[in-house]
Amino acid sequence: MTFPTLTNEIILYNKQDSRETNATTLPIFAPQKTTSMHLRPRHLFSLLLLILPCFCYAQTDKLPTFPQDFTGKWAGELQIFGPSGVRQTVPMELHILPITDTSYTYTIIYGEDKVAGKRDYYIVQGPDGPHHWICDEKNTILLDGYYLGSTYQSVFTIGGTYLMSSVEHRGDHLVYAIFSGKEAPVRTTGETKHDGEDIPAVNSYKVSGYQRSILRQLTE
Repeated sequence: MTFPTLTNEIILYNKQDSRETNATTLPIFAPQKTTSMHLRPRHLFSLLLLILPCFCYAQTDKLPTFPQDFTGKWAGELQIFGPSGVRQTVPMELHILPITDTSYTYTIIYGEDKVAGKRDYYIVQGPDGPHHWICDEKNTILLDGYYLGSTYQSVFTIGGTYLMSSVEHRGDHLVYAIFSGKEAPVRTTGETKHDGEDIPAVNSYKVSGYQRSILRQLTE
C-alpha cells in the first residue's frame, strides 16, 4: 500500500473529465504578464472592509506561536477526498519536536507501518522573519513555508501539479490539509477594458485533490 507525502508519493486522485489519474507531484509557475490597475474610491472602500476585520482580530486575540505552540506528537485519520466524497482513509501522525531554537523535527507518518510510512523531515528558521520556516525533506528538496494567522502553509509545484499544504492550530487540535490540482488554468478571463477600466488577466484553476486530517496530541 502506498501512502501520500508532501512531494513524490502523495495520493491525490485527480479526475480530468471522465478519466481518473493519480497526481504524484507538482510544477513551477511561468511568469505572468502584469497589468497596472487604478483603484477607484469604491474599490478602496471595499478593500478597507476586507482588511479592517484583520486589524480587529490582531488587537483582541493572541495567536499561537509557531512552531512552539505546535510542538508535540499529533495523530489522527487522514481522509483523501474526491468529487464523490472520501476515497481513502489512512492513519497519520505529525511529530514537531525541538532540536534547537531555530530547528524542529517535522516527521510525518502514514499508515500502520510506522517504519515504511515515516517521512523524517525537519524545519529550520528562514531568512524572511520569524514567520518563515523551511521544510527540509533531506533529499535536496526545500519547501518554504509561512506562518500567518494560526496556520503554517506552503505552496509549491512539481510535475505539472500545484500543491497547497497547511497546518492550522485550533486550540486542542491541529488541522492538516492539502489542496492540489493541475498547473494549467481552467480558463483565463479579463485582460480587456470594462467601463473604462483596464481589467487584468485572471487565471482560475481546478482543485481536484483534497486531503484533511484532524490531529490531536498523543498521550505518552
